[in-house]
Amino acid sequence: MKIALSGYYGFDNAGDEALLSAITSTIKKLEPSASFVVLSGYPGKTARLHGLRAVNRINPWSVSRELRSSDLLISGGGSLFQDVTGPRSLPYYISIVALALWLKKPVIFYAQGVGPINRRFSKFLMRRVANRVDMITLRDEDSVQVLQQIGVTRPPVRVTADPVFSLEPKDNDYEAMRRLLREHCPGKGRVVGVSVRQWAALEGYQPELAQVLDKLVREGYQVIFIPMDYPADVEESMRVVSLMEEPAALIDSYLTSHQHVALISHLQLMIGMRLHALIFAASQEILFQGISYDPKVDSFLRQFGEKPLTGNAGQMTAQIRSLLADTGVQEKIRRKARELRTRAEETAHLALALCRTRRQGY
Repeated sequence: MKIALSGYYGFDNAGDEALLSAITSTIKKLEPSASFVVLSGYPGKTARLHGLRAVNRINPWSVSRELRSSDLLISGGGSLFQDVTGPRSLPYYISIVALALWLKKPVIFYAQGVGPINRRFSKFLMRRVANRVDMITLRDEDSVQVLQQIGVTRPPVRVTADPVFSLEPKDNDYEAMRRLLREHCPGKGRVVGVSVRQWAALEGYQPELAQVLDKLVREGYQVIFIPMDYPADVEESMRVVSLMEEPAALIDSYLTSHQHVALISHLQLMIGMRLHALIFAASQEILFQGISYDPKVDSFLRQFGEKPLTGNAGQMTAQIRSLLADTGVQEKIRRKARELRTRAEETAHLALALCRTRRQGY
């Protein structure tokens, strides 16, 4: 059984690399004989990091050859089908799906988050191609609504969960990150992690967040910035650090997705703009607060009954203090995370069932 994977792989984004690890490891656990080929931006890097075969995702001959010899195309997870990051992203990913369908290969959208999709051409492509795939699994209800509004109605749709909920770091990852955290935060205060990214529409949030973090430090917490997209997020992290009056640490080195999850497991609280910073925290049953730059962040927070941090520094600080003082919130996160972990594994079962059915000719 050979499975091809299409996603934002090879670009050092911790969330997307975690998705690749989670999808392949979960499927491999259920079907040990499965093999994979990854359509990657940097195939050599993907092969070294994940131990998987990889080919250049923009080489049409390599992509066509690998899809032709595959039994299934997994598109996703992540937020591949959106057009807010640029006009070329969605056409690229949907073209890979279209090619697989033309080659008569089964296709599953694997726990994707869909939208926003604003351009007329993007909507046309999604409606034309997505209605022909074999199965769609989505990570949230908001994505269901986006597809319905566009006119995607034909394939079965299941809401499962982000694959990263099934990611399991090894013991040595936890120990290594415990040592790393001690090096950067040697004091005895509880540690708050921060993940930020540059986003033009949120420009101006930096001084307010710096004030919030200063207040937490003065109350006995330690603050550490964790770039999820390395090194792209380092500059934005340093920008917030420079606005703080109190000291804060910054991890200025590359971490694997397993290491990110293990590191966040040692925190008291995660404040994140990056969606997978929040997902990593939830998967490890750690308190989290989100700064929303995209509807996918709001959608994830709603699953846990939470709202994004908003307002001025005083209002955000009050929101964080309320969370830290809520004695029942940890159990709420624990219950929801366990539910999402089960649903994340369900996606792998669905993918394998689809692949087996098509191989048997039914």
